[in-house]
Amino acid sequence: MVGKLFGTTGIRGTANDFLTPEFCSKIACVFGNYLNEKFNAKNVLVGMDPRTSSDMIRTAVISGLLSAGCDVYDSGITPVPSIQYAVKEKIYKFDAGIMITGSHIPIDRNGLKFFMPDGNEVYGKTEEEIENIYFGNKFKRASWNEIGKIYTADAGKIYKEMLLKEGVKVSKEDALTIIVDTGHGAQSNVMPQILRELGHKVITLNAQMDGFFPGRPSEPDKKNLENLMKVVRALNADIGMAFDGDGDRSIFIDDKGEYVMGDMVGAIIADYLMRKGDIVVTGITTSAIIEYVAEKNGGRVIRTKVGAADVVGAIMKNNAVFGFEENGGSIFPTLNLGREGGLTAVQILKILHEKKKDLSEIIAEYPKFYQIKEKIQCRDELKNKLTAAIKDRIKIEMNNTKIDETDGVKIYFSDGWVLFRPSWTEPIYRIFAEGKTESRAKELIEFGRKIANEELNKLV
Repeated sequence: MVGKLFGTTGIRGTANDFLTPEFCSKIACVFGNYLNEKFNAKNVLVGMDPRTSSDMIRTAVISGLLSAGCDVYDSGITPVPSIQYAVKEKIYKFDAGIMITGSHIPIDRNGLKFFMPDGNEVYGKTEEEIENIYFGNKFKRASWNEIGKIYTADAGKIYKEMLLKEGVKVSKEDALTIIVDTGHGAQSNVMPQILRELGHKVITLNAQMDGFFPGRPSEPDKKNLENLMKVVRALNADIGMAFDGDGDRSIFIDDKGEYVMGDMVGAIIADYLMRKGDIVVTGITTSAIIEYVAEKNGGRVIRTKVGAADVVGAIMKNNAVFGFEENGGSIFPTLNLGREGGLTAVQILKILHEKKKDLSEIIAEYPKFYQIKEKIQCRDELKNKLTAAIKDRIKIEMNNTKIDETDGVKIYFSDGWVLFRPSWTEPIYRIFAEGKTESRAKELIEFGRKIANEELNKLV
């Protein structure tokens, strides 16, 4: 990984292999230097998810920041949005933040997210500047009498106060029965409490924080939420909700026990928030349902590369009212500059309350699109070559077809699309397909799988 540290979302790697104490301490010191030089800033809020390696990495990060002369405010286990919110709102005068989190990736891996003084995640040019300092060893350690100090902080408390303020407290008659699967993650001590304080009846699953994720893997995809769907049906609950490991994404199960795609939730919230002329930002992988919503409201959609930082960048540049990713990460820019699992849950409950409808009823009001996602194993060094090979093949075999190269290769058809895109957080290559019918989506994913495998086989 020489010359490149940051991926789609922060820095990620295998714990105690790539993410060693030595590396984590050095990169934290580099970040501290960057803050000092660019912003004359030194108060850094640090949080972590419950992964088994997070304590080790957190300790190393704190040491690195202290050695750069920064004062560290240690918040322990807390959701990612709580760190971003506290930094953005300048609560207790936090200048920046670092979150130790592996989010949804395999349990032997972990990661680091860095947040700037405005609460935005580090991305783009800032990543390059930090990497240049790191690889060029262009940083300095504080003298013995300028080493930073450690304080305790509670970003979770600040975050809870915001969620309660944004939510709607309901009467006993309007209370919903909610099954909450926090996936052993950082929302385990936050969302069940918030939902109960808003007046709902809450039943929890996997709510004990555990870095081995014994109940289910941290990724809240359909396969991993089969048990949640069964419980929603068995208990005749009104809604189910699940969170990823660090709490910045939420996925929903409707009142019929059906899995709801993150695209659909994003579209419902966008429809609720948009007014004529408004802009919504989303990634290249999101369903065409969002174009329907934008047209309905007289607004516009801007699509970006995959990754919350790119979505946020486009939100800020275009003064968008809302942004989201198809994986369940929604962004409410007036409140927080990153994916917001907690706020998404609170907002969906607000919409259900105002409309006096079940989630399945609301979903039925929208046109249906069918999306299928697949992945194939692919080494990092082959990913760019594979993308180039797929693009060349499509241009030769389908030269009149519309192609979008925003992130990977996206091919548009009259009744759907296929996207080929490398993952930069795992050794896999992703294939997405969407059609107006289920059979067409299956045809398109088969088409995409065939091309990706054939071109990959030529490279290995």
